[in-house]
Amino acid sequence: MKARLPIFIVGLTALGACASVPPPPPGPATATAADHHRIQVTQSSERLELPVEAGSLSPTARAQLRSFAGGYLRYGHGALVLSTPSGAPNSDSASLLAHETRNALVEAGISYAAVAGSTYDASANPAAPLIVSFSRFEAEAPECAPLWEQDLAHQSNNQPWASFGCATQANLAAMVEDPRDLLQPRDADPRDSGRRDTVMTAYRAGEQTHAERTADERIQISNAVQ
Repeated sequence: MKARLPIFIVGLTALGACASVPPPPPGPATATAADHHRIQVTQSSERLELPVEAGSLSPTARAQLRSFAGGYLRYGHGALVLSTPSGAPNSDSASLLAHETRNALVEAGISYAAVAGSTYDASANPAAPLIVSFSRFEAEAPECAPLWEQDLAHQSNNQPWASFGCATQANLAAMVEDPRDLLQPRDADPRDSGRRDTVMTAYRAGEQTHAERTADERIQISNAVQ
């Protein structure tokens, strides 16, 4: 009995140590680094002002429009708004320039229907510009706490340290092509119903549904496997 007493005392000490471990923080048990270090996605506006005094688009203005159109095709959401000044002395010239600008945007690859015409009050500005704008989304990376401010050696509640996973989230915010993808998935492309009908027709007729391979392709595949 005396020999078992030290073992019994050690067991009680271990249980007491386990009982002193603080409970995990409140919240769902499946919280991830993305939950702790959220990327803030905000909507902003890109705009380009074109002077009306020239009467037509200069080579520099056309280059700016091509670059602006490329940004819209890559990041833009909604319509590309072409705003013409109204009530200003240059309103007539601005209307002619707006027509030329729309054609330049279409030449740059933007659908004619995607360009929305608009006007704005410019009665107080005799040199009011033509404004081209669109909406886009931007990702703001989370602030990561420095590692030297954290005690990584003593995590008594077995939870990740404060900045765990924050660097990954910050890198994702910097690399994501379109931050709107962090809010919701993109719409699926329409299915290729013509190809589906071709495959299903061949399947019903008992014919092969894959494309024909030439003898050279079969040899290359065989050599690659070897």
